[in-house]
Amino acid sequence: MTRTIKVIKKRPKKFGKKVDPVSIQRAIWTAGHLTILIFGLLFSVTYFFHVLLFFKYRSWKWLFLRVNHNYSIIKGHRWYHAVMRFMPELFFRFSLIGVFITSGVTMFQNWSGLKPTWYDLLSSPNFQTTLIAGLWFVGGGKSFYKLLPFMLISFLHLKNRKVEVTKEDEKTFDELTLENKHILHVLAYSEIFILFTLFLDTILLKTGTSGFLLVFYTCFFWLRLNFAPYIQVTVLRLLAKTDKKIPPKYVSYWETFRRFVYAKIKQLGIQRQEASKRT
Repeated sequence: MTRTIKVIKKRPKKFGKKVDPVSIQRAIWTAGHLTILIFGLLFSVTYFFHVLLFFKYRSWKWLFLRVNHNYSIIKGHRWYHAVMRFMPELFFRFSLIGVFITSGVTMFQNWSGLKPTWYDLLSSPNFQTTLIAGLWFVGGGKSFYKLLPFMLISFLHLKNRKVEVTKEDEKTFDELTLENKHILHVLAYSEIFILFTLFLDTILLKTGTSGFLLVFYTCFFWLRLNFAPYIQVTVLRLLAKTDKKIPPKYVSYWETFRRFVYAKIKQLGIQRQEASKRT
């Protein structure tokens, strides 16, 4: 009888622990929001310092509408002088890159393995945010007010990060909305204010692209009005405050717009209830 030999195969040792892809995505998502806040705040410092020197950049002979492009706080022609003059532009763009990172991670988690339609994408707040950030990135026109909505959104997400990671039910969402309702109103007002500033820039012919930015941003704001509850509630508050100042011949149009906003709020509520029942 032949002697059998028992062969024992050793499993190869795995170095380190298995990396959880979800934790990596959350880390990237958090880093993106920190990028928005940090570089947004740095840009804000340079922006308001620029505002303090308004009279040196603008000519009073043209009611402060003409910009003196030759004036700069940082003098000199060395390479680091050029870098320092370009720093506000870098801060602005790095903050927008943070928006692309966070929105990209969120959309990947929401749509991974699915085939969303254009309606699904355009009704998604993250996709809308990406489109607006892309508009500022390509269209130019650095402004603190353009970064403020992104900074407020990042602040809210980082403030409620632990709750958002551990709980994703409808009840928690409603509680967070009520808890941060004042910040959400400021967020809505900041987006409305951007629309107003673009309108003024277009009328005053501030830049050659102001009109194009106004048209594109109006389209994106219309998406917000259709699918963002905090925008809808804030717009209703503004409508209520200005009811008595509307001329009689425009009252019918005013009421039509009010009913439209009410209908959108009710429609979103029904959709959220149906989604919660499916889950």
